Amino acid sequence: MTASTLRRTAQRLVTTAAVAGTIVVGAGAAQAESIESITDKYLFNTSLSNFESIRDSRPYPSQLDWSSDACSWSPDKPIGFDFTPGCHRHDFGYRNYKKQGRFNDANKKRIDDNFYADLKGICKGNSACNGTAWVYYQAVRKFG
Repeated sequence: MTASTLRRTAQRLVTTAAVAGTIVVGAGAAQAESIESITDKYLFNTSLSNFESIRDSRPYPSQLDWSSDACSWSPDKPIGFDFTPGCHRHDFGYRNYKKQGRFNDANKKRIDDNFYADLKGICKGNSACNGTAWVYYQAVRKFG
């Protein structure tokens, strides 16, 4: 082997080792998903039906509060529409944002707006139901 061939082979080995080392170190340095980002994913980026499925399995029980009183003092099934899943997610948002020290006016509005969107999704365009959803939304905005 010539000196230049030996040098190129050595350079390739060093480059390969450096790339492999970066990949291994990068994989080891990856951060686990925070409980706050998991909360946000369940609250804002998961369909309501998937949220209910997740809620049934109650993951992260020591870190997330899954308790709920459904729709509190309001009927869970007004005019025949079951608002319970929306109320579950709304309670999840309030309870966990408080637990995580993130409950403020802006986040309360964001959780309340998500609640209203969930209820309208349950209504599927029914105008009487949408009117009831608006009343529930106004109640949480004012008293929640």
